[in-house]
Amino acid sequence: MEEIGKRRFAAAGIVTAGLAYFLICALPLQKELILVPVWTKSVSTAPALAVGATAADPASAKKPRGATGGSAPISFRLGDRYGYFTPEGSLLFASTVSYGVALADDAFAPYERLSEGFSIESPEGRTLARIVSAGYPFFAAGRRFVIAPDQSTVSELTKPGTIAWTYKFGSIVTAFDASPSLAAFGLLDGSIVGLDAAGAARLDFAPGGSRIAGVYGLAVSPDGLLVAAVTGLDKQRLVVMEKRSAAYRVAYHRYLASDYRRPVSIAFTEDGGRLAYESPSGVSVYDRASRSETVISVPATSRLALTARGGGLIVLLSGNGGEKRLVCAAPPDRRVVDVTLKADLAFVEARDDALFLGVDGDIVRMDLQVR
Repeated sequence: MEEIGKRRFAAAGIVTAGLAYFLICALPLQKELILVPVWTKSVSTAPALAVGATAADPASAKKPRGATGGSAPISFRLGDRYGYFTPEGSLLFASTVSYGVALADDAFAPYERLSEGFSIESPEGRTLARIVSAGYPFFAAGRRFVIAPDQSTVSELTKPGTIAWTYKFGSIVTAFDASPSLAAFGLLDGSIVGLDAAGAARLDFAPGGSRIAGVYGLAVSPDGLLVAAVTGLDKQRLVVMEKRSAAYRVAYHRYLASDYRRPVSIAFTEDGGRLAYESPSGVSVYDRASRSETVISVPATSRLALTARGGGLIVLLSGNGGEKRLVCAAPPDRRVVDVTLKADLAFVEARDDALFLGVDGDIVRMDLQVR
């Protein structure tokens, strides 16, 4: 069957031999759940620039998001290329990153190494805001932020581009995540600071317990009630804090076998019920209800995606170099998808029951269906 899949892949001109099997026929993964191919698009066919009118065009402001019937666009980053596509398979545009880009489904902002300002653009090509102050943009949870060149002063921007609030931290920011109600910042000195929508500090905590301080990974649950972090060196530590009444308290912590000296992938599932983070043994999963952990055993560095099926599946890409591994698993480690992809560049996004895969020069949609 493997050889048949490879021959079909060659005939169809698809990049990945392992993926071609899924694109040619629906693959039964377990009795009730199958993966069904929907479409494949080449990034090379996308327009080079975002298409649409400028903000000065009154008709532009009334246009629905997306190029096909108003479906909300999905952003992607594939190597040095970024852009947008719709769930129906329309490529809105693909551009090349010159230095950096802040990217969200509703807006993007390219910036230079010496950023003296930047523009925030819509996927359809409208200029949403122009920021004239020095700094670097970053987006999360429908919110827009800018960090100053000193790497310790952060501002939140309103939709029109004005400054809603500014906060000066006591150390350099090394990690960040946000929900609609809480923006959390991990600092080089090991502190974790959480700010509410008005920029007021609601969390200020230094976990300690390690010889060398620092925050290497940070995640905020969608409801803003949990904040999790991988902190310190010698020994490295996982800390999960939960909001109780008006304050955040440590709900769970333990020392880890890792000693990462780089950013660590860590994220809550869509429903906020689980926390997934990379570890030497694979992807560790913390269950919010039971306050216990399990492990999804996958090799090498893992890049976590948004979770599918309302948080019931954890979706991730594992591996480095020219071979990646796509895994969708229901804890503790029941594999729904486990396939090897031959690709130098890859990404995965999950929206409800749809998986969107970037594989070198292609974007592929596959749907999880119960049959």
